[in-house]
Amino acid sequence: MKGVLSVIPNVIFNTTTTNSWKFLGVESLTSPNTGALWNQAKYGQDVIIGMVDTGIWPESVSFKDTALGPIPSRWKGTCVEGEQFTQKLIGARYYSAGNPNIPFPFEYNSARDYQGHGTHTASTAGGAFAAADWNGYADGTAKGGAPRARIAMYKVCWYLAGCSWVDMVAAMEDAIADGVDLMSISISGLTDAPFYQDTVGIASFHAMKKGILVNFAAGNSGPELKTTNHNEPWSFTVAATSQDRLLGAYVHIKTIRGSQPGLRFKGTAFTHFPTLTAPLVLASEASIWGDNSAAYCSDSTTLDSSKISGKIVFCLKGTPRESIFDKSENVRLAGGAGVIIGDTKGLANYTLQLSPVNYNIPAAYLTAQDTQHFIDYVKECDLNVCVFRDQEVQATIDPGKTFLQVQPAPKMAWFSSSGPSGVTTNILKPDIAAPGLDVVAAWINGESEFLGISGTSMATPHVAGTVALMKAIHPKWSPAAIKSAIMTSAKTLDNQQHRITNLFDRPASPFSTGSGLLNPVAAADPGLIYDAGPLDYTLFLCSLGYGDTEVEIITGEVNFCSMQKRIPSPSDLNYPSVSVGNLIRPKTITRTVTNVGKAVSVYKVTVEAPKGVKVTITPSTLSFTNTQKTKSFKIQLERTLSVDGVSPESYVFGSFTWSDGVHKVRSPIVVGHTPQ
Repeated sequence: MKGVLSVIPNVIFNTTTTNSWKFLGVESLTSPNTGALWNQAKYGQDVIIGMVDTGIWPESVSFKDTALGPIPSRWKGTCVEGEQFTQKLIGARYYSAGNPNIPFPFEYNSARDYQGHGTHTASTAGGAFAAADWNGYADGTAKGGAPRARIAMYKVCWYLAGCSWVDMVAAMEDAIADGVDLMSISISGLTDAPFYQDTVGIASFHAMKKGILVNFAAGNSGPELKTTNHNEPWSFTVAATSQDRLLGAYVHIKTIRGSQPGLRFKGTAFTHFPTLTAPLVLASEASIWGDNSAAYCSDSTTLDSSKISGKIVFCLKGTPRESIFDKSENVRLAGGAGVIIGDTKGLANYTLQLSPVNYNIPAAYLTAQDTQHFIDYVKECDLNVCVFRDQEVQATIDPGKTFLQVQPAPKMAWFSSSGPSGVTTNILKPDIAAPGLDVVAAWINGESEFLGISGTSMATPHVAGTVALMKAIHPKWSPAAIKSAIMTSAKTLDNQQHRITNLFDRPASPFSTGSGLLNPVAAADPGLIYDAGPLDYTLFLCSLGYGDTEVEIITGEVNFCSMQKRIPSPSDLNYPSVSVGNLIRPKTITRTVTNVGKAVSVYKVTVEAPKGVKVTITPSTLSFTNTQKTKSFKIQLERTLSVDGVSPESYVFGSFTWSDGVHKVRSPIVVGHTPQ
């Protein structure tokens, strides 16, 4: 067909706070409505955030327009008929042409949110200040990262029908034309398709050309490797972490007879029951078959009601996706009065993904370390034979409460998708990590005006809110400049000053964290930035071996690659991180930084070399006499061991940091061995 470069089949995807902005350092410690960065950015005044999601609940207090002035004159968008919108919520459209499976009339045939997801993400990115709690937990003041920003919602996701590629692209193109300043899209995507087959990524390229940074959720398919979505370098890909708040309850264990002191654990819980004290029984010893088949409480019919009736039952959890709620229901159906669930593989550790489900019996979830202490306590062992003390052990589950300043935090969320990129290992993905566990934000009309839910969907609007603040402070910065500032200023240590860890309590690699935890205050003043634009990304596409037709599909440039005298290496894209997917022989990479700090400044580099790799950076000192001046440097990577001794599909990690004594501009290094 004339004018058609490519025909790509439609795909249906799925969607993937009161404390988090304080945890990230934006909100002051003394007042929920103040903060130095907010003051500097005027709370994101008049920045327009485009949300591509499930719609919005406009009556939520998070979208009140108190004290907001007129809608910015540059805004060209609209609100569809049928809903009431304000100076806060300045745009709302909906798209259904690409999705034939929408269950009308159950869904709203409008931009109104039926599922709650879009309302939640929009309020996290740009919601106004509002008193909030989640059924009595996590009470405080809910707010978005940019409380005075404007919001435009583009509804593309529908109940039971998912989110159509066709509708997403149409929404993104409208958002560009409407005049949004950035987009936040918490919807899954492709993991390994070439960039010219990813129409959503292509729409993101169009946005980048107009100065619009698109923030995407990395996906909830972790912790397996090569599960990260949205791997194009011009987009911002966000992983999920915990925060320093725990919704939990104390669990007490003691023996009825004897002098052995009792134990107290801090378990994760979300129940509203009064204190429960009852005899404790191990599910492994309450099977109707007389074996340990019921240990995981996976089926109520395997539990012997005569052994657990009226008691608190201890169950095990062995895999990340086992449902805590299902285990509690199985215990309840078999006659148990309460349940304690013990993690066996480091899955808990204050990163439990709570479900907005009302539990029907008291329940608590213990970390792997506490689970082992618990098992050691309740069993008597002699010559490696352990016997449960049965009626002699008593348990108490206290009412739930909110614990603050939990340590260690953050930890990577178990579900957060991980790199390396399935498209090219010469770009590190995800880019950045942000709080995505138990995030309390606005919800649709129902039992609760606010709700705590989890996912990389919840992490992404934290980054979008930060980008909105950055746009307010640095309105002329490119999408790449803003990405660079956020990535190079990210934190790599938790609140105990240890490396951020994964669900197994091991240091998390950049394939999980990206550059690290979002650090909005430092991002506003990064010192140096790695800038890039459409030309750089187009050359990068040529370096992947794409032909002129494939590159034209993405960029609109005709015969671009064939006209170039020299095509750079994929690793030479001026990206804030460095990744070499297959280092066999010494390789030299070029990077260029722009001074956005003090005019007269001197930066010196320090290197943390990946294991078995020599890293040489020249020059090792960069001197500037003016702002906006650029300096280039070279990074030479050389293996110190023969590649024959390196396992295939293996990676090592390091970093380098430029510092002038005030700023620390850090970039991760990833070196792989991925033989073709």
